[in-house]
Amino acid sequence: MMKIKLTNLLLMFFALATIALSSCKKSLMENAEDFVTPDQFFKNENQCIAALNGCYIPFNAIFTSGLMLANEGGTDLGFLNSSAIDQRFEISPANPGMGRNLWTNCYQGVMYCNSAIQGIEKSPVSDTRKQALIAEGVTLRAMYYYILTSTFGDVPYYTDAVSSLEVLDKVAKLGRMSAFETRKTIISDLQKYAPSLPAKRTSDVPGNRISGPMANMLIAKMAVWNKDYETGLAAAKEIQKIYGQLLQYPLTDTYFRNKNTPESIFEVQFTWSVSGLKKTTNIACFFTPSKTASQAVYDGVTIPELGATANPYTPVTPTEYFMSLYDVYDPRREIILAYTYNGVFFKRPMSANGTGKPWMGPKFWCPGMDNASDGNNQKVFRYADALLLMAECANETGDANLAMSSINEVKERASALYKLTAYPGKEAFFEELKKERARELMGEYTRKWDLVRWGTFYEAVKATSATEFSVINDNLRPYHEYYPISDSEVSRSEGRLSNPKYTGN
Repeated sequence: MMKIKLTNLLLMFFALATIALSSCKKSLMENAEDFVTPDQFFKNENQCIAALNGCYIPFNAIFTSGLMLANEGGTDLGFLNSSAIDQRFEISPANPGMGRNLWTNCYQGVMYCNSAIQGIEKSPVSDTRKQALIAEGVTLRAMYYYILTSTFGDVPYYTDAVSSLEVLDKVAKLGRMSAFETRKTIISDLQKYAPSLPAKRTSDVPGNRISGPMANMLIAKMAVWNKDYETGLAAAKEIQKIYGQLLQYPLTDTYFRNKNTPESIFEVQFTWSVSGLKKTTNIACFFTPSKTASQAVYDGVTIPELGATANPYTPVTPTEYFMSLYDVYDPRREIILAYTYNGVFFKRPMSANGTGKPWMGPKFWCPGMDNASDGNNQKVFRYADALLLMAECANETGDANLAMSSINEVKERASALYKLTAYPGKEAFFEELKKERARELMGEYTRKWDLVRWGTFYEAVKATSATEFSVINDNLRPYHEYYPISDSEVSRSEGRLSNPKYTGN
């Protein structure tokens, strides 16, 4: 268990929504004897909101380059030629790569949400406001479990606030639990509470807090994992009622630098300024063309808005398969893949008689990046994703017309030329849908999870990036679809947690 004296610190966390995460040893939960109880804090609505504010904090430590590169830089769409064990598929229970950080921060998020929900339930605020505040906490907790089950598969699931030694003992004895059943339970919770959240686009909610569409997006996401397509379709339709036609949202909404745009359903908030608050990522470093030192020159092209102070790393390289998915006139091609900038060709795409690889495109770049730090938001859920989930669910439930209209909204925003004119049949439509999700959503933390839930991760990577990157071909195994739980967590659980696919027992 984590050992830390938090009596005063956790009170500050609830009041100010800040916590010294670096002072903790990593584990599933905190020392129960050190928690501030609901009776000590949740006296009014402002204190309840402060507690919920703290429930957002772990996302900044989760949606980092580690998760981005695992979900996008080791798939059929791209690879990173790196010594990092994640990209080389050298992860193991003894050395789980980014999985250790993700596990710890997700369960910190679960812990914060459980405590906040319990406190709000016992608070004296009005029943109407109480229901809305609980709904926000339930949705935030669902997001942490969505990340956990998508990354690790079966994981411990608990909703108790760890406020006593008895509860602590109960939670410590949890082993892996069915991801299917966990999602089913969470979907039920979200269906109960979603109507209490604002029925608005997230950008219209003050502070870009959790909205009703966010709860329904999680229902849809978890439903398709469970192959419960009727439930997923119903949730996607609820989002559509609020977001309307995709054509009203410009493609520039997809740029990470353009924060909290009307199309967004959930963004993780980052900020950078010369003299102000700094809450940054280094993700843009992995998606920016190589740079000339001390100049705003990137692979031979001057890009003044990116500035001279950026220090990009070795970037993600698109696969030949991913490059082949775009028609040359598809406007998303120049947003996600950079062959040129302002009509000037980069050097790399022009190498080898014009057959060189493009760079990753301006969707990911950060103007004015300071060394390796960028202040772009991370776009996690957008309306286009919801429409593609609707298309998938409609296809699976036999509604060909809805499947066609949903995917065509996404295609038509790129160009009316790409609309499907006739339903090609269930299997052919599904194959096109998988390609369209790649064209539209690359870099939004979804590709690996899509491949895993479709049951195609190993085969898809073997057929694409593994043919171009020998270390992937040599190291990739079917069990890499999920991350292992670290040995330290297995030991701490006294063997109740395990990694049978990695260890063979």
